[in-house]
Amino acid sequence: MDENKSYRRFKLIFHSFIFIFAIGVIIASIAGWNEMNRALLYLILGIIFATESIFGFYKNFRQRLAQ
Repeated sequence: MDENKSYRRFKLIFHSFIFIFAIGVIIASIAGWNEMNRALLYLILGIIFATESIFGFYKNFRQRLAQ
């Protein structure tokens, strides 16, 4: 039981870190839109990371509610 709880906590912290990183990438790509050649690529990459992280949060909370 403790391993499952600690693993869920790890997943929550991991997805939080990825979400914050994705928001940072999105903000940086918008802020440097004219200076960077690949701003659109970074914007899309940040959106994909943020979506994956939100999906991870959803799965984690859905498992928590099922127990």
